[in-house]
Amino acid sequence: MTSGNIKVNPDTPDEYSVELNDGEVLHIGRRPAPGGVKKLILPYPEVSGQHAEIRCATEGWTVMDRNSTNGTTINGKVCNSGEEYPLKHGDQVRIAQYELRVFPPLSHNIEMDAEDGEEDSQDRTQYSIKFMNATILVGDIKKFTTLMESYATSPEVVMGAAQRVFETLSDEINNNFGQLEKIAGDAIMAYWAGDSSTEGARLPAYQACQTALKLREVIKRIGNDSKIWPFTDYPLNLDIALATGPVAAGSLGHSAGNPAVLGDTANLVFRLEKLIGDDRPGDIIVDGNTFTLSNDRCNFEYMGSYNIKGKTKAVEVYRLLSTRN
Repeated sequence: MTSGNIKVNPDTPDEYSVELNDGEVLHIGRRPAPGGVKKLILPYPEVSGQHAEIRCATEGWTVMDRNSTNGTTINGKVCNSGEEYPLKHGDQVRIAQYELRVFPPLSHNIEMDAEDGEEDSQDRTQYSIKFMNATILVGDIKKFTTLMESYATSPEVVMGAAQRVFETLSDEINNNFGQLEKIAGDAIMAYWAGDSSTEGARLPAYQACQTALKLREVIKRIGNDSKIWPFTDYPLNLDIALATGPVAAGSLGHSAGNPAVLGDTANLVFRLEKLIGDDRPGDIIVDGNTFTLSNDRCNFEYMGSYNIKGKTKAVEVYRLLSTRN
């Protein structure tokens, strides 16, 4: 009998394996249905009682979401409930906070001819996704659109200045253990990765807060340098927001140089940044998770509870003032 295995929470201290043989069906959920011989119990509230199943047929393994509340993903792609999806060696199945990395027997993998691979290489999207906990930072140059309108006849002047600003900020992020995710127009995005435990998330959250304060100092310095920021009528300010939570990070497409940070936390941090009004340019605001993880090392001011698009519960928001050292 040919066998393969599934690693639950791989590359973490909580990793364990489940061995599966051809012909078996693995029932996955908080309370898998009675019957059958293989069950994977994931005791987490966001896992449905009967969440998903993996079928191990000789012609190939498949996964199917069983109308779960919070869904199932393969390599970051959401599965339609009731539809079977083929699994390849090393694919990542995500159920709530759990990552399942599947390793069917190698004999089940469908190999593509070299010629076919070359012909279809531009039509296929490859995924290399890692699920993790992280603190995300987003910084946005204040009134950048107004500045662009003022220099409509020479936009390259503004874009050149923005590039110089972000190059300086990128160096500061790298020096403080952050991972630059992207620069897009007038915004910069970076993250500090941790793990799902409280202790594992504390240091990245604090590093992100500390870096945000350093970025504000850098902005003040380079904003007075005419070689970097030549616009005397437009003071340089960077609105910054931080949020902490689960994200999916990795490469989408054929190039490893096309990173992506996806998920609810990434959506939240962009929406938080939009809360910073024109009356407080250069503010740094954080969500409740970041505050909880960092309030023993940083000083904050409570701003209130906000209803954020896409969130079912109001989000507690705080203004980051300083570190406590």
